[in-house]
Amino acid sequence: MSGQTLTDRIAAAQYQLTGSDMARAVCKATTHEVMAPKKKHLEYLVSATNTTNVNIPQMADTLFERSTNASWVVVFKALVTTHHMCVYGNEAMTCLHSSGGMDDT
Repeated sequence: MSGQTLTDRIAAAQYQLTGSDMARAVCKATTHEVMAPKKKHLEYLVSATNTTNVNIPQMADTLFERSTNASWVVVFKALVTTHHMCVYGNEAMTCLHSSGGMDDT
C-alpha cells in the first residue's frame, strides 16, 4: 500500500472518472508524499506531450493548479514536474511556458 493521503486518492479517482488520464498522472506525480515524483508518472507525462490527442495547455493548467495547493510538498512536486516537462517534454510545452501562454483563470 502506498503512503498517499486520502485527499490524493480522491483527487486521482475524480480524474479517472472524468476520463482524464493526463490530469490523473499530474495528480499522481504531485501527491502529498514527501518523496520525489514517481518516475512512471513523469515518463507518462513526457510521452503524452508527444502524442497528438493531448491538450498541452490543459496539462500546463493542471500543473499550475497543483502549484497553488496549500501543501508545500505538492507545490514543490508540481514545480519539479513542470521543470521535468520543460526539459524532457515536447517543445510545445517549453514554448507554452516561455510565451506566457498559460491561462490565468
